[in-house]
Amino acid sequence: MSTMQEKTGEEENVDEVKMLEGHVENLRAEIAALQRQKEELNKDSVLHLTGAVLDALLIVSGETQNKDEETVMSKLKEEVEEMEKDLRLQTEMNGISVDNCKIKTLFSSDRKWIHQVCVSLQCSQMVLQVDFQVCETKVGRGSEKKIIGLNVVLDSDELQNFSGFLSRVEESLDLPLLFRTLRNFSDRCDERHRTFQHFLVSLNGWKYVRLLGPETLQCIAENCSKTQNIYCHFSS
Repeated sequence: MSTMQEKTGEEENVDEVKMLEGHVENLRAEIAALQRQKEELNKDSVLHLTGAVLDALLIVSGETQNKDEETVMSKLKEEVEEMEKDLRLQTEMNGISVDNCKIKTLFSSDRKWIHQVCVSLQCSQMVLQVDFQVCETKVGRGSEKKIIGLNVVLDSDELQNFSGFLSRVEESLDLPLLFRTLRNFSDRCDERHRTFQHFLVSLNGWKYVRLLGPETLQCIAENCSKTQNIYCHFSS
């Protein structure tokens, strides 16, 4: 009887040990997954960062304590001010204002990376969301970058002709063409708006009623003393 009880106790201990070992393996797998997730987040955080920005990020994240924090933060302030100055200059030159930009690493290996870039921007009266994927391949001491996916969402239902152009850009993956055309198109819209405003000012004693369509400016005016319609067509 005593021997049987001892065997039963040993079997229970073995089962308990196996169960605990299973829990340990699960915890190890969970820790490894969290570690990989942390590494991916770190890669996204330090993507293309250099100088004082990278040093400050490493200090804040606790990755390094070898640099003087006050000096790093002072250099960071100077670098941020310089970047803001460059951004304002670029906005003035191309007329495109970037409201938000997010970058995420979708794939990473020793020689290849795939990044997802999401940009919210505004040009004149147009608001767009541009999402594209960049494949970066290491070649020798440098790297080659190529766009492998592009999606553009226009926050407007009125510009049907421009929407057709966006579809062709998405198929050709021609991002530079998108930004060049975006600037030219917005300039045309601004010119038409100024022309129409000049037309309204020249009609002394008339009241502007309605503006229809981006392609044709259809002006319907009413005289203060009597009703009369005027139609003005501005060709593209």
